[in-house]
Amino acid sequence: MNTDVLGFWNTRAQLEERAGSNDLIAKSIEVEALSKFFSDGLKVMEFGCGNGITALDMARRYDIEVQAYDFSAEMIEAAQQRAASIGCAHRVTFSTGDITQPPAIERSFDLVFTERMIINLASWEQQQVAIRTLCSYLKPKGKLLLLENSSTGLLKINELRSMVGLQPIIAPWHNIYIDDEKVAMLNIEGCELTQVVPYSATYYFLSRVVNAWLAHQDGHEPHYDAPVNKLALTLPPIGDCAQGKIWVFERK
Repeated sequence: MNTDVLGFWNTRAQLEERAGSNDLIAKSIEVEALSKFFSDGLKVMEFGCGNGITALDMARRYDIEVQAYDFSAEMIEAAQQRAASIGCAHRVTFSTGDITQPPAIERSFDLVFTERMIINLASWEQQQVAIRTLCSYLKPKGKLLLLENSSTGLLKINELRSMVGLQPIIAPWHNIYIDDEKVAMLNIEGCELTQVVPYSATYYFLSRVVNAWLAHQDGHEPHYDAPVNKLALTLPPIGDCAQGKIWVFERK
């Protein structure tokens, strides 16, 4: 466990919908992208659940059972309080758990997902071990959804920013973005990578290139809730400059 990263997330536990990200449009788009893989009757596990926003959203949309873990005890406490306040405590179980020292989990799941959890690990070595561990929790034909940030996607965004005179975006200090090629080359017994969904491509082009350029012309910092950014809520993914992607692994 990286205590600096843990301390960072502990400080965000009481930020409600902004606990995981200050960019609420990006959060909305990623939740909608995840929701396409859900259906009634699934047994689901989330690792890196934060304060439970996404797990509880899915439990309200679908007739599912969710077992959710996070390494921050403060986040788990906030998630449990939220679940009780909206009447979902019987459908979503929140527990403290660190993927680098995974808890003993006896059951298996139809669907396992992460939402920007793997990028908080300290190295690719830790990331690939975590991915293998998460795959081990799947039932036959179960799916692992890794909704994570892509280093390849960020590179493409920065190439476009450079073309219009903008400075490159640097990943946060506590993140190591996923290397697309390394994930594609992973050999996991009994599981295969079946799909990569660049769900955020339109949003990141509009927000990190178009809106950022417009704000630069006007002499101010870009705002996450700018009108042009909201276009991505109604448009499909276009292109490949997707910082956020979903890697889908399926157990045979």
